[in-house]
Amino acid sequence: MTTFAVIGLGQLGASVATQLAERGAEVIAIDSDPMRVEQIKDQVARAMSLDATDEKALRAAGVADCDTVILALGEAQLEEAVLITMALRELGVGRIVSRASSDIQARVLLRLGVTRVVFPERQIGIQIARQVLTPSLHDMVPLGEHQALAEVDVPTRLVGKTLGELQLRRVYGINVVAVQSRREYLDDAGQPESAQEVDSVPGPDTRLAVGDRLMIVGTDTRIRAFAEGA
Repeated sequence: MTTFAVIGLGQLGASVATQLAERGAEVIAIDSDPMRVEQIKDQVARAMSLDATDEKALRAAGVADCDTVILALGEAQLEEAVLITMALRELGVGRIVSRASSDIQARVLLRLGVTRVVFPERQIGIQIARQVLTPSLHDMVPLGEHQALAEVDVPTRLVGKTLGELQLRRVYGINVVAVQSRREYLDDAGQPESAQEVDSVPGPDTRLAVGDRLMIVGTDTRIRAFAEGA
């Protein structure tokens, strides 16, 4: 089982910790505030209040055995993030992911040995702008340099056609990896119900319907062009 430690249980850290736990990971949730620890203790494997700059306390908490440690500290806690990162490096933690609020903070943390720096506020801004500009584009997850996995509503112009007919890879340079559909049916009592179905191996005969969503892989530019109907 993959084990994570999340240090800092504000809104971001608590959300990360609970999401990881819901997906089957073993999570150690840590914060100096006992109230925050109390609020999350029933949702993760272990939750404890301690000084995360104390290397001995981190070792006693089992952090040295974690596959990944996530630092979800506040924007003004750079000094604390530096001290915790140094302690984690002394413990031999292999992968450290840290929040940063500026490029300067990011450079400092990366030089100290943080594996990856994330900018949550910046990412939220990008997602909001993308949603406003392209409502049919629901989510986009970076896969590498200029490559992404995106969830897109099937454009009206494509409804009723098969993937084979559309030739999306040739026309748009994108690959469809899954089709998500909502199907209506009647339950045992004759009442209308709906269920979400996912075709994770769509083929050329897969026909698109109103309300379907496509999971597609391609460059940022090609995904936006498809979603915008260019």
